[in-house]
Amino acid sequence: MNVKPTVPVDPPLRPDVPLLMAGVNPRMIQAAGRVSDGLVGHPLFTASYIKSVVRPALAQGAARAGRSAPPLVGYLTCCVDDDGDVARQQAAAVIAFNSTVKTYQGIHEHHGFLGEVTAIRDAWKHGDFPGMIAAVSREMIDTIALAGTPDDVRDRYEERAAVYDDVLLWPPAFVGQDGIRRVIDTLGAAQLPTGSM
Repeated sequence: MNVKPTVPVDPPLRPDVPLLMAGVNPRMIQAAGRVSDGLVGHPLFTASYIKSVVRPALAQGAARAGRSAPPLVGYLTCCVDDDGDVARQQAAAVIAFNSTVKTYQGIHEHHGFLGEVTAIRDAWKHGDFPGMIAAVSREMIDTIALAGTPDDVRDRYEERAAVYDDVLLWPPAFVGQDGIRRVIDTLGAAQLPTGSM
């Protein structure tokens, strides 16, 4: 039986919607390289982890399928405040929360952050949220996030964004509309990388 619509149906706005996969560790990234239209990176991704682990795994997966590596789209934790220490504390809270997940340990191992992660997880077990944030080192913040004053963030944006084909700026939800607006105002004029998404 063939059913005909009684009202005209518009064609889809975009018939070729790309399907992206998320992945953190090499096997999942390889799977994304084999079958997806792109990899969505985790907010804990760093430039070094992308260069040493992510891009090679993405290429390996793609090579197994006889195709080019798909693009990498990355979440970049971004916190902006006129007081740079406030912005770094916001970033530390997100980093601490994400660091409680054992699946992401490979990123921390890559950077030698296991001491900080052990302290974060110990504080987590005891419900000590300030202790979790305090255990995040300045090196972790600077390596993982883009956080500081508007000038700090603008100065480091291109260096951090350059490792991705497309960037998804990620101000944490708890900063509220004002915090999100600070990120937009700070980087609104930035030239975002243009990928294939």
